[in-house]
Amino acid sequence: MVFLFTSLVCALLIGFTLIGLSDFDLSDRDITELSFTHHENMLSGILVLPDTNHDGPIALLVHGDGPQDRFSKEVYLPLINALLDQGIGIYSWDKAGIGQSAGNWLDQSMDDRAHEAVAAYDMIVATRQVPADKVGFIGFSQAGWVIPKAGKLIPELAFNVVIGGAVNWQDQGAYYMRQRLLTAGTAHHDIDTQIAESRKRDAVIFAPDADYETYLAITTSPDPMTMDRYSFVKRNISADAKNDLMHLKTPFLALFGVDDLNVDALTDSRIYQNILIGRHPQNAVTLIPDATHGLLRSNLFNYQLASEMPKERQFLFAAMGRYAYVPDVIDHMANWIHQTVTVQ
Repeated sequence: MVFLFTSLVCALLIGFTLIGLSDFDLSDRDITELSFTHHENMLSGILVLPDTNHDGPIALLVHGDGPQDRFSKEVYLPLINALLDQGIGIYSWDKAGIGQSAGNWLDQSMDDRAHEAVAAYDMIVATRQVPADKVGFIGFSQAGWVIPKAGKLIPELAFNVVIGGAVNWQDQGAYYMRQRLLTAGTAHHDIDTQIAESRKRDAVIFAPDADYETYLAITTSPDPMTMDRYSFVKRNISADAKNDLMHLKTPFLALFGVDDLNVDALTDSRIYQNILIGRHPQNAVTLIPDATHGLLRSNLFNYQLASEMPKERQFLFAAMGRYAYVPDVIDHMANWIHQTVTVQ
């Protein structure tokens, strides 16, 4: 009897793992390599549709921070497959200088990134001859500064979805630092002091007349930023999404994980709520309990950086696939997109 029970459990675990691993496979999908040009750089991407007859919504994926390729080292694939199963096509591209794309993403401002997203949108609408009001954006983290800028440039845009989007660059940095110090066991009054000192340093390091040498002379970091990264931060440190959100006229869904360690979900969701609700009938702001920055299950996958996730949790993510996400959150996103596209 014990043997039979053990065998059944093992069979269930193997079956569950195989289901999860299938979420990393796109071989049965309709795939087209599509590139577009922005700032004289050829950016390479991929359009993935549920099938060859797809005439439903298409979401353009807008990356967060870092050197992201089109699938973010395959991390996006479970979400992509889940959305494809819900009848939503996906277009995603390698950031400038990553994968098959030319250029350097660290040379970009948030405004540059927004115009790049608009160029991707224009290419999809023109190449696929898809109705403009069926195409929208889904973005993560830093995309919270990109999508509102891009969205207000496209009056016919079907939808905007931002996951874990910060509002103010410097406030987000302070929150991120606070969470790291809390994890390290630093006392609260020491955390406040360190954050205040960090803000003072930033005011000098990233002042208009400062340069990389200024940064190197002042920084206390044991692992200083590269010159490119320093320039990227200096270019974007004043980023704040509020003004762009106030001028956005197309439907917007903002999703925040309550247990987010990167973005202050409670504070920023209230800001989104105050700005967005009532500006468009489809606008919605949702706080997701027990969810991480990327809406994964926080009891299993809550890390600030993907590189901090232990190997065993990486294997678990691979085994779970879409089920690594908080239950029903992808359905919630997909249903909102379909409803929004239908209503327009």
